[in-house]
Amino acid sequence: MYRFFCRQLIFYARYHRDPRNCATHYFGIPLLFLAAILPLQASRVVIGSLHLPLPVLLVTPLVVGWIALDVGVGVTLLLLLCPLIAIAEFIVDACGPLATWSAASGLFLVGWFLQFFGHAAFEGRRPAFVDDLSQTLIGPMFIVAKLLVRLGLRRDLARFLAEERASI
Repeated sequence: MYRFFCRQLIFYARYHRDPRNCATHYFGIPLLFLAAILPLQASRVVIGSLHLPLPVLLVTPLVVGWIALDVGVGVTLLLLLCPLIAIAEFIVDACGPLATWSAASGLFLVGWFLQFFGHAAFEGRRPAFVDDLSQTLIGPMFIVAKLLVRLGLRRDLARFLAEERASI
């Protein structure tokens, strides 16, 4: 799975060469995730004595897939998703349905604006998911991999994130 993951990083990196575009993704991708889970956060699924928020159940297979592709990046993503789920829970508890849906809509619009603006202004090309829809699942892994490389925790991934020089 590691080789597959590295090939996906190489593909994604070709669409994300400019650091300013990557910066828009550091903000846009979490906003999009929050927008996606926010309206679902009020729904609970009862499993025995547990009352689990619906997003936890829906995101679990995604997190398992990320961990299968790369344990370090996947676990880091899991840890980074926890505050977003907590924020969603706070918004749902503090606001009514109208405010929750309004917040989700606003986050969705801002998140996608950042993605498309970054590509149009700094890359001069369309987002990677337009050519390969599976890249929507690689995007979060890409920004976490870049962060881990920058922190010196995953030097093994640096060459796969280095645009055209990357190969596997």
